[in-house]
Amino acid sequence: MKKDIVQWTRRPMYFMASILLGILIIAVVGNTIAGATHMPFGLYDPSHISSLSKHLDQTSRFQVINYNNFDIAKEDLAHHKIVALAYVNQNLLEDTVEIITEGNNPLIDDQISMGLLAVLTQKSSDLSLPIKSASLFPGNFTLRDFVTPGLAAYMCYVLASMNIGFSWIYEWTDKTYRQIILVPNGLKSVLIAKSLTVTFEASVILWLSLCITSLLCGFTLGNNFWGIIFVTIISMLCFSSIGLTFACILKTIRVYTMTVTILGVSLMFVSGIIIPVEATSYGEQLAAKLLPMYYSSEAFKGVMLNVPVNFTYDIIVLLIWAVLSMSIAYMLLNKKQAVL
Repeated sequence: MKKDIVQWTRRPMYFMASILLGILIIAVVGNTIAGATHMPFGLYDPSHISSLSKHLDQTSRFQVINYNNFDIAKEDLAHHKIVALAYVNQNLLEDTVEIITEGNNPLIDDQISMGLLAVLTQKSSDLSLPIKSASLFPGNFTLRDFVTPGLAAYMCYVLASMNIGFSWIYEWTDKTYRQIILVPNGLKSVLIAKSLTVTFEASVILWLSLCITSLLCGFTLGNNFWGIIFVTIISMLCFSSIGLTFACILKTIRVYTMTVTILGVSLMFVSGIIIPVEATSYGEQLAAKLLPMYYSSEAFKGVMLNVPVNFTYDIIVLLIWAVLSMSIAYMLLNKKQAVL
């Protein structure tokens, strides 16, 4: 373990690159999943009969641009200077608001719908037919806060699997571990030492990445500092054990990198990090609840957002995956030990 940690501290470029990877994934991917903010939204209300401008600004999803000329507003919409245009029409019978979009970008249309829904539900006192909303477990956090725990779980997979895969395969090729495992209990010592070392190294990188990115993007990490540390260590131990098993099976860097990369992207989609598990098909829901990244994400949500999750169950599942993976790696290496 001491040898691995010393080598790790002597590789500053690897350390900095790993932190940069974490920052890019948590910041860029997180902002993309959370959706656009401060979208330029046109408002044509020459008589100033509505308070729509104020309400849209307060959602932080729109940046309202007021127009006094309807033709200019439509021209800006056609040239992508605004994402949508609210046309307030005043007549003798009833005042109406018409939302005009370019009509060929469903992603933008969905973002607009989300923003307008926030206006309707949060400002229901201004409507003639109020719409009320309620929550079983109300939380004071944003969509950006909500997607970050899932990305933290994904980063645990990326950092742990890449770190242990590269170091194990290279050192096995150089016969470093082959010499160690021939001594009594050497195999068990190597597996435990390597898994714990990778867990420590990858955890430090993730903690630094989260702290730096939270300052850049403004999301909350919550107040449960020790809970975040504990979940990170358990998640890293789980994914490093899985990565060790794959390294023992795949044996070469090229095949290992390709496999864990494809698997990681698949896990990210199926584990509810991008699309809520409840919104997927029954088969995908079943797959998500059999895989460890789902439980890592849920545990991170519990400690970072203080939402109700089955924390004990999540940790037990992650530990079961860690023990099973470590056992498989031990059996595979034990067979190799017999022929060395």
